[in-house]
Amino acid sequence: VLSEGGNIDIDGFLPLSNRFNPVTYYQKYARVSGDYDSDYDSFNLEGRQAGAMVTLVQFAQARQIPLVFVNLPLTNDYLDPARKRHEEAFQQHMLTLSTQLGFTYLDLSLVLANQPDYFSDPSHLNRYGAYEVSRRLAQAVMIPWQQAK
Repeated sequence: VLSEGGNIDIDGFLPLSNRFNPVTYYQKYARVSGDYDSDYDSFNLEGRQAGAMVTLVQFAQARQIPLVFVNLPLTNDYLDPARKRHEEAFQQHMLTLSTQLGFTYLDLSLVLANQPDYFSDPSHLNRYGAYEVSRRLAQAVMIPWQQAK
């Protein structure tokens, strides 16, 4: 959604100010169950994407770059039973990979789930949510900030 003039800043961020309101949002857009969401048609935790993740981790480790993977927040409106099953499988997969491969995994998927004002729609943060996530990241003790100099 390129509202507010579609001005992407120099860092590639589109700072949307609109706030997700489930009542008005679903008057304009259809509520699609995760069972019928085509984004999950090819959901697979193995294969090419898993291989790409391993390659990324190896690249970072070879260059002594601390790798932190952050799973961003979603709303409870978005996380219906079908999507929640996929999300839980993804979280477990990432926890296993982070342990096996030695990178930091930070799951923030539910930290703002009940706060729709931080989202521009059911699954995308707005500028206020992005700020809140950045604040939490800055305070996260599990992120090796001292190595990021």
